[in-house]
Amino acid sequence: MTDPAPLWQTAEHADLTVLEQAWGAHRLSLILGAALGSYNRLGNVNAGTASHVLGVSEGTIRRWVREGVPTSKQRTVVELVRPPQGAFEDEYSELLTARRNLDYLEENPAGAADLWGAKRWTEPHDLAIVNLAGEPFSVARIARHDRDATSTRRMLQGGQKDAHRRYLPPAEIATFPNYFAASIARLEILEDVYPYRVRLADGRLDRGGAKAWLTEAPRKPLKSYRKRARTRARTTAAVGIRNS
Repeated sequence: MTDPAPLWQTAEHADLTVLEQAWGAHRLSLILGAALGSYNRLGNVNAGTASHVLGVSEGTIRRWVREGVPTSKQRTVVELVRPPQGAFEDEYSELLTARRNLDYLEENPAGAADLWGAKRWTEPHDLAIVNLAGEPFSVARIARHDRDATSTRRMLQGGQKDAHRRYLPPAEIATFPNYFAASIARLEILEDVYPYRVRLADGRLDRGGAKAWLTEAPRKPLKSYRKRARTRARTTAAVGIRNS
């Protein structure tokens, strides 16, 4: 008997109907291109690359892009273009931990300073939404509000640049009172855009390739997340978390 695959490698526990509504036929080319890191000269997925990976003909890939993925192949495509189950399990755990840590920080500032002061997590942090250059995808990144130019460049990595190759400001940015508040906001955003999440090809980004989403995903403005974190948790099913 073989050992089960690690959680990080297991297929996502997802409602295919929800995903199909979010990335229907007209978006499939974008998502496949992002997952494979391979586009044709028109900016659509390279049908040759996709056909090789998925084991179907190039004509079949083009038909899927036009008409949608048949039911029998949906799970295979989901496993290719979406983060693995472990990503969602980890994020859910991180969200619960960040909420507990924020409660502790607010109730016991002195104790929080002893625990996290050296890391400067008790200081204000910025959360930025970065739209990737040349692709319809976004990521959310955190950096200290009081940061140097190098940290700013890391935060904006992969984003849009001006004619002088300097990074443009992020699509949105907001300041939070501490690292945990910013983390909660980022994780709640990832929950809100869950059906639109994609996994970018390895090497596409140094940070956040497994946490990207289609920019067109509906969500609240970033500054709305500066309000008190949710008191009513979303159902685990709504964010791909298994109940057992």
